[in-house]
Amino acid sequence: MSKALKIIEANTSKYKINFIYNELEDFTVTTSIDKKTVPDAVRDVIGFYPIRMTVDGDNIFVECVQKENTKLIGEVVDKRGQPIVYANISLLSARDSTFINGGVSNLAGKFVIPCSAKHALVKVSCIGYMTKYVEWTSGEECDVKMVENSKVLGEVVVKGHRNFIKSTNAGLSISMDNNPLSKLSSAVDAIRQMPMIDGSENDISVLGKGTPEIYINQRKVRNISEVSQLSPQNIKSVDIITNPGAQYSADVKSVIVIHTKRLDSGLAGVVKLSGSQSEVSSGSTDADMSWINKNGLGFYASTNLSDDGFKQNRIYTEKFNENKDETITHGAYKKRSESLRFTVGTSYDFKDNSLGIRYEFSRTPKSKFTSANNIWTNADAGPDSIYSSSNDNSRSLRHYVNAYSLFKFGTKKNYELTADMDYLYGNSNSGSETEEQGLSYQQNINTENNSTYHLTATKANLKAVWNCITMNVGGQYSYTKNIQSFAGSTSDAKNFFEPARDKEKQHLSAGYASLNYKYNKYWNVDAGLRFENADFNYEQNGIIIPTQSKTYNDWLSSLGLNYSNNGLAMGITYNTNISRPSYSMLNNNYFYISHTSWETGNPLLKSSKDHNIDLRFSYNHTYVTASYTRRKRYISTTYTYLESQNVNVRQEINLPDYDRFQIVGSQSFDIGRWHPTLQGLVQFQNLKYGSPEKRYDSVLGKLEINNRFDLPWNFYAYLSGMWLTKGNDATVYSNGGAMLYMMLNKSIGKWSFNILANDFVSSWRQKNLVETNGIYYLDNRKGASCFVRLSVTYSFNHKNTFKGKGASKEELNRL
Repeated sequence: MSKALKIIEANTSKYKINFIYNELEDFTVTTSIDKKTVPDAVRDVIGFYPIRMTVDGDNIFVECVQKENTKLIGEVVDKRGQPIVYANISLLSARDSTFINGGVSNLAGKFVIPCSAKHALVKVSCIGYMTKYVEWTSGEECDVKMVENSKVLGEVVVKGHRNFIKSTNAGLSISMDNNPLSKLSSAVDAIRQMPMIDGSENDISVLGKGTPEIYINQRKVRNISEVSQLSPQNIKSVDIITNPGAQYSADVKSVIVIHTKRLDSGLAGVVKLSGSQSEVSSGSTDADMSWINKNGLGFYASTNLSDDGFKQNRIYTEKFNENKDETITHGAYKKRSESLRFTVGTSYDFKDNSLGIRYEFSRTPKSKFTSANNIWTNADAGPDSIYSSSNDNSRSLRHYVNAYSLFKFGTKKNYELTADMDYLYGNSNSGSETEEQGLSYQQNINTENNSTYHLTATKANLKAVWNCITMNVGGQYSYTKNIQSFAGSTSDAKNFFEPARDKEKQHLSAGYASLNYKYNKYWNVDAGLRFENADFNYEQNGIIIPTQSKTYNDWLSSLGLNYSNNGLAMGITYNTNISRPSYSMLNNNYFYISHTSWETGNPLLKSSKDHNIDLRFSYNHTYVTASYTRRKRYISTTYTYLESQNVNVRQEINLPDYDRFQIVGSQSFDIGRWHPTLQGLVQFQNLKYGSPEKRYDSVLGKLEINNRFDLPWNFYAYLSGMWLTKGNDATVYSNGGAMLYMMLNKSIGKWSFNILANDFVSSWRQKNLVETNGIYYLDNRKGASCFVRLSVTYSFNHKNTFKGKGASKEELNRL
């Protein structure tokens, strides 16, 4: 058997080679060694004889041949199924127990030992465990479960814990092999428990970086339900990238890449049932099936059905018109929504290449939002009490096709060419009916909004690896057309609601190049440059509006210097990000919110641009990042008093340029069966805005603690808490809050049972204040956070993977 090895660290004077395992039979390296001593050193350690060697910079590549035609493959785990690292494995003769060969288990608890015998006795030993003997026959795998034998010395008990977390130049990498998080019923639940992840609002967010772009292998994920549907048992590792390179879109500030395990041929599937109870009940059903043959041809199908709802109590407090007028709205809000999603696709993997196509249909056949409000206001002729009720009904559908190709070529397969193409068509329509009734006042407001959109996009990337240089070069193009029509009426014929038809068209082209240069085993440099051209055209009622139809050119650069050595990693990075407004923000129509509050779009919005400098430090389980951001044209919410209508108008605008400073930290511990992670952030800004001008510079902080408890009988318990301080983020002032949630998990074979109690003490409040241009607007919400959810998941084999990346996620998000 031929095998290529990359040797990175060795002490040739004593003929000892230290291998760091990446895969079952792969080795990686850190220093050069004397070429003349390699054959004997390799032979002594792994039983291979080198037949060809190549020197490549500081590295030596050795191609070896295994003399024996038999090998012993196995895995060593403890009683909880966690891998035991560096266990000693001795292969003994079954006849007289003489030594044949030996080795150690790798970081995944696995081992491979050459052996010519057909029958043997395997001896496994490790500090802290009882020595175990297992009979082995050629052709069988040898999986060994060890029993603890903790030795107490005085008052000290020595135990080992596997380190599932590894620092990288771009962030963190979390291994899921035998990780207790892999026992949870959903990948979302697992990721929420990882370092640098803010899961406080039952979602996935990277601490200090916001909502990430998520990939499953090489395919971009458009809907978080895809991640919820993925079983953690089928995940190999998760990369949390806090400093994306130029190959990612301009609006991407963080990335999560989920690597799934290698697929076995045959049928595989995951079925999940989930139900929750809060103020209302909700439920969902997920099924994901795939089949692949030995030649790499695969077929996929998945479906999701859900029926969700919530109830909330809200209080809106408005003070305006130089504090002369005030409106207080107490309301009960309810929403009920049904949705379905169906996906089908096929792919063909041959050698290192892959082709595939995937179609997804999603539909919301019915979504209903109702409210009942008691309003007190003195904004009219005099103080008045008004009762308001509203009904909003909406529905939508979307068709999405993604096709991809992936080819590797070159003598060392060091070139990789990927291409993706997207086509998206969707439409949505909604209608609202509102009735207000006072002592001497009555008003009816009706609105209707319809939207149709098309998106065509393509992207190509060439990755090349030469010695210590890795380069990515690529480009992308997208064409978006979005048509919105609006109509409305009021019983008193207010002139807010003039019928309108808006058409937005955009051609977006981008080209980029990024380079990583590994100077030596400790230092490397990242650099990237991206150019984007956005040609935007805006029509209202068939007339092109020149002031809003413009072309934007942006150069986005990045540069980083990184150091890593034996668990210590440091780096400094500069990059730029662009955030474009959603298409719904660009209309010029008015929407009713409450008696004295209206909302409108802003066709003059420009994209915002952030210049970021990050300083990163990590050592073992400690991670700290300090960031400075110069925010240019940042998009945020403001209120303006419209005197002619005596109402407050909410609108998104581009703020004046300002600075933001942020420190993010995370620290994990292993204390016996208790595994806590403490993390948080502190940020402050120097924003000034408005007429009269106001400072928005209150410090904002967040503190989180995640705890995992390894209980008897393979139960795992999780208890997490979050505390948010008062402070500013752009123009929004948070009044703070706290939340606790806990989770209990048990896996039995292919079944996983999960109970989640979110905000179980009902302490969370969403209380945010926007105070701009002399207007005070306080939004206080309670409800829809306290719920109990039960999930049952059944999975068999490994989930199949689709490698399409998607060509234009930023445009999908804007739609």
